Amino acid sequence: MGCYCSKGLVTINNRAFYMQERIGEGGYAYIDLIEDKKSGKFFALKRITCHSKEDETEALKEAEYCRMFNHPNIIKVEEFTTVKKTQTTSVWIVFPFFKLGSLQDLIEKTAKNNSYIHEDRLLGIFKGICEGVKAMHEATPSPVTHRDIKPANVLLDENDTPVLMDFGSVGPARVEIKGSAEAQAMQDLAAAKCTMPWRAPELFHVESHCIIDDKVDIWSLGCTLYAMIYLEGPFDAVWQKGDSVQLAVLSRNVKFPEDQQSLYSAELLDLINALLVVNPAERPNINWVIQRVEDLCLNALAANRV
Repeated sequence: MGCYCSKGLVTINNRAFYMQERIGEGGYAYIDLIEDKKSGKFFALKRITCHSKEDETEALKEAEYCRMFNHPNIIKVEEFTTVKKTQTTSVWIVFPFFKLGSLQDLIEKTAKNNSYIHEDRLLGIFKGICEGVKAMHEATPSPVTHRDIKPANVLLDENDTPVLMDFGSVGPARVEIKGSAEAQAMQDLAAAKCTMPWRAPELFHVESHCIIDDKVDIWSLGCTLYAMIYLEGPFDAVWQKGDSVQLAVLSRNVKFPEDQQSLYSAELLDLINALLVVNPAERPNINWVIQRVEDLCLNALAANRV
């Protein structure tokens, strides 16, 4: 159960929290900073407004998917409950609070300072993201995909450990599409749940008979790695100008600015090209990606020793 006990105080499953401040909102969700009354620890409370039973089921899936995992690179759920109102229902989910914010915050701060993320640090963060994705892709008994991997959905702790968040887009790792109706349904779902500049090509135009699998995350990992190097996503400029992101993605219209390339190894830049492949069948799986990143880490370590 969850309720407002008094001004500034809420209880969730018999735990009392002090409301602090609004730290985010979007769509039908609000995120507030809350403080545990007993321990004094801070948490993030996500409240999702649901206008139907279907909305409630979808909102609860986010908590249920998170609770599938006990992994250092995947967000944990502290508490979750539903709050019934006259016209609507709200799903409340309590997550750990990361005071340093997201990878997107780091990227924006780095760009503002006209700096860059050192390759050693970049590789460590990216490897952690990939480890979280691997846990999802190999979950038993039901592997899943995130479908909305982007810097804003990666939190960072004090040790630079990346933590995947926002599981509202998560779904089965393998979906067989049978017919135009199912294809349109998947396309509509992707449009609603998957951020356009980070969305895999196969989700823009879903074929009537195809398999949508975990390779969608590999594409998004490529976009994320690009953003860590160039401090903006590969399709951000297209999005900001109001041009067709779909056309840019399907034609793989990706530019590689030369000013940042000298700061990174050629092998790291090659990795982006290996991930941003339009045909999902030609993209590597997550184990290949992790192995490649580990090789790059070893190369960087050896270079630093010279």
